[in-house]
Amino acid sequence: MTDKEWIAKFEGDFAKMQHNREKVPLEKLQTEYARPYNALVAELIKDADWFADRYLECLWFPMHPKDTAGNNWLLQRIRTIREQENQPGRLRDQWRAALIDKLDRPAFEDLVYRRYERCLNEAFDPYWQRHNRWAGPPENRWIYNDIFKKWWWPPHDDPKLGIHVGGLWINSDYTGHDCRYPPNIGPDPLTQQEGATA
Repeated sequence: MTDKEWIAKFEGDFAKMQHNREKVPLEKLQTEYARPYNALVAELIKDADWFADRYLECLWFPMHPKDTAGNNWLLQRIRTIREQENQPGRLRDQWRAALIDKLDRPAFEDLVYRRYERCLNEAFDPYWQRHNRWAGPPENRWIYNDIFKKWWWPPHDDPKLGIHVGGLWINSDYTGHDCRYPPNIGPDPLTQQEGATA
């Protein structure tokens, strides 16, 4: 199935579950209508897990093509987090319960995001910071990232626009803005200048 077909199926299954629960008492659904109800629950479990996995895939992290050891570490760390969150009572069970038992779509999506956030903070961020370094002559030091191949422009006031701009990754000609994944590598060992983040 395509993503569009999966989303349509998910929306249809969830709407059917909401409708059934509004019209029929849960006890009756679980007894008199157990077969179709349990089949719908099984489909929603598939939908929920597909959504969570696809969410993580769509927000996947950039990797350096030559950092084989680092890439293997990152992928293994993400795999470990996923395995942990698939254990009984952890996030996978929680997002299924939020969606099916509570019919709470925002809570479901928040729990899906929490798994992504763990992968971001516990796996990708340490990997990413390894690819940031201070560079340039002593009088003009910048943080460079060798995955984006960009320089970190710390938060600043833009007099042309009259606004405060958060930190950005930029090319050396100030183009190619990207505000994802600010550096957090501490002060420049050469100048003791801080590497300000967004």
